[in-house]
Formats: sequence, structure tokens, C-alpha cells
Amino acid sequence: MRHALRTRLPWTVLAGLLVLAGCAAAPQQPSGNSQDVILEAPEAQVRAAFVRVLTDGGYDVVRGTDGNAAIRTGYREETGSYNWLYRTQFGVNRSKVTVTLLPESDTATRVNVQVMYEGKEGEWMPLAGSWVPYDAALPQSAVTTIRLVKNVLGLL
Repeated sequence: MRHALRTRLPWTVLAGLLVLAGCAAAPQQPSGNSQDVILEAPEAQVRAAFVRVLTDGGYDVVRGTDGNAAIRTGYREETGSYNWLYRTQFGVNRSKVTVTLLPESDTATRVNVQVMYEGKEGEWMPLAGSWVPYDAALPQSAVTTIRLVKNVLGLL
């Protein structure tokens, strides 16, 4: 009995320390995907360009067509009519965008674009994984969104 206790005790202590060390480590958060830029166009034109680019990109613009400083979207539509099933059960990533517009002058607008990109995490990620933040994929990144808006405004 004493021999069994002596061999189990170090393994139990080691397992306890490993669990404690794993719980003590802070999860690594990805760097935020945001971009600040000043566009040489009036705020109304910049707002219309962002709404057009985001709508064409599959986002549902929730707020931002009136005089508010922010344009917000829902999650990007991935597959059309079965999007709810894709997002909740089979999807592995999703993104939404917040754009803040501040007029610098009559012909310039300061823009801040933030993209929240999430992916599924877990062993059974498509069915039971939870959504966690990730770095945005290049097609949904803030830099790509600004480039598309500059193209619509004719600034490229």
C-alpha cells in the first residue's frame, strides 16, 4: 500500500500542477483588425461608398445611413438562403464591420474601420465549438475594405 501511494503521489502532484499552470495562463488574444485613414472626399460620399462596398460584400448594413457617425453591419452572409444553418452549425468563421466617420473638412473625412472576425474553436468545431476572436482573413480585413472604398470613390 505504501509503495502504491509513493508512486501515485508524484504523478498526482504533477497532474495538479499542469492543470493549475494551464488555467493560470491568459488566452492569447489576436491583434485587433482596425485601420485609420483620411480620405479626400466629403463625408456623404464616403458614407455612401462604405454602404455600397459592405452591401456588395455580403454584409447587412444595420445602422449608418442617417446622420450617425458610425456604420455598423450584422454578420456577413456566407451562403445565401441557408446562411443561418451555416453560421450556427457548420460555419467555421464569421465577420462584422464597424466604420466611424468624422469630417476633417468639407473635402476630407477621417475613417476608422474595425473588423471583428471570429472562428469556431473546439474539438468538434463545426457542430459544438464556441466562437472566439481571430485575426481577420485578407478578403474581410480592414485594409481591403478601405481599398475597395477608395476604388469606388476614384481615389486609386
